[in-house]
Amino acid sequence: MSRRIQSGMTLVIALIMLIVLTLLVVSAIRFGNISLKIAGNAQTEAEAFAAAQVAVETTVAAIAASPNIATIGANPQLAVSTGAVTYTASVSAPSCVYSKPVSTDTLDPGKAADQVCFEGQDQDKLVTSGGTLTVTPSACKDQQWEVTAGVNDPNSGASVAILQGAAVRVGAQVNCP
Repeated sequence: MSRRIQSGMTLVIALIMLIVLTLLVVSAIRFGNISLKIAGNAQTEAEAFAAAQVAVETTVAAIAASPNIATIGANPQLAVSTGAVTYTASVSAPSCVYSKPVSTDTLDPGKAADQVCFEGQDQDKLVTSGGTLTVTPSACKDQQWEVTAGVNDPNSGASVAILQGAAVRVGAQVNCP
């Protein structure tokens, strides 16, 4: 008689084990899908960041090549390809945040980049906050310019914005707006 009771229990225990195994498999599949979505979002964010960085580097290259940086305008629709996807980056116009005259005692006449600073130098000396005269300024200024680029991808929802500075030595006639 005890054998009949045990054979019914085996079926119940087997069904419970099947349910537990099914729940474990379903949870593993869900966690796998969530991990896949997280990895996809991280990849999209990295691509958007790379696109914004390329847009900034393009503008910094234009700054380095331009005789008048203030004429470089904003580019709100710059198409940047990262391989499989093309993102649209919005690049601001460069903004000057700092400018200081280069003194002649910091220049090296042997360097080609510094030689232009000796041509047509300003004869007026600078005055310090204490009222003393400094060395004669050269025909160059050191300026710091900032560029901002952003990428907003409507398909993935990725949004990235970066700010980068560029130090440039320019002629004394280039003013910091």
